[in-house]
Amino acid sequence: MTFQSPMWLWALLALPLLAVALVAWSRAGRRAADRWSDPRVMAVGPPARTRRLRAAAAAVALLAVGAGAVAMARPSVEETAQEDRSSVMLTIDVSESMVKTDLQPSRLQAAITAAESFADQAPETTSIGVTTFAESAQVLLAPTLDRDRLHQVLEGVTDTRVGTALGEAVTTSLASLVSVGAVADPPPADPSDSPGRILVLTDGANSIRRATSPEAAADRAAVAGVPVYTILLGDDPGRDDQPLPAETLSAMSTRTGGIFAQSITTADLQAVFRDIGSIVAPVERLRELTVWVAVAAIALLLVAAVLAGLARPRRPRLEGLRAS
Repeated sequence: MTFQSPMWLWALLALPLLAVALVAWSRAGRRAADRWSDPRVMAVGPPARTRRLRAAAAAVALLAVGAGAVAMARPSVEETAQEDRSSVMLTIDVSESMVKTDLQPSRLQAAITAAESFADQAPETTSIGVTTFAESAQVLLAPTLDRDRLHQVLEGVTDTRVGTALGEAVTTSLASLVSVGAVADPPPADPSDSPGRILVLTDGANSIRRATSPEAAADRAAVAGVPVYTILLGDDPGRDDQPLPAETLSAMSTRTGGIFAQSITTADLQAVFRDIGSIVAPVERLRELTVWVAVAAIALLLVAAVLAGLARPRRPRLEGLRAS
């Protein structure tokens, strides 16, 4: 259990002082009665039943005060609920080859259009972020449900740079998913149960040798249980010293449990949507108990009032006196 306003718990320290004050007040009353009256003439002080009821009323009232202080501290408990949730990092290639026009109006614009289509058709509960990469990778937007902000960021992706750091792009997107808690710990046995996804839109193979290789990046994603979906734009043969782009991307998807496609048709993207929409992930929630503790405090006050009412002295019956 945690408390949202724990400073109110200091008020509980006043309870022992109140209890001591009540006991002292009661004893002072009995000493005064003993001093100024003669018990051989008439009964002094309330009967034992009344004293017990008053003591019980005082004890219950103290408990009510304590419950009130706890309620002001806003007690809460953490609980785990199951919720439809998923996060996807759109990982877009912005290398110079993306300006080619074999896809209209260009590969880059086709990738942006595909990403916008993905954002429009993905479930509302899916958080989407954006990473761009060329000679290095950069997170432009962490996963968010704000679709307006997402479209704003995508519209700003216009500049191209040299290089294609494909492996670094995947590890950068993976780090972003980890930062928002979209990577399960421990990772799921089946990648389809992962709350995080990486969708790579690119036209070529890795060209930055000093950066993380695609194979190493795929291994990291696989260990984390995050599937990598890859979509190849165009039909470039890639570099002579490396496998074909289609082979590299297909291997990354196969290694991580994702899907590879060599076009940007709606059917290809919908294959990704169907999988993402079925994710159910555990969500930590904080449930506040203030209302229940406040109700308990009020109930204790009512019990104290009833006990105090029962402890009030009863009027003596006068019928017998009037008859005599």
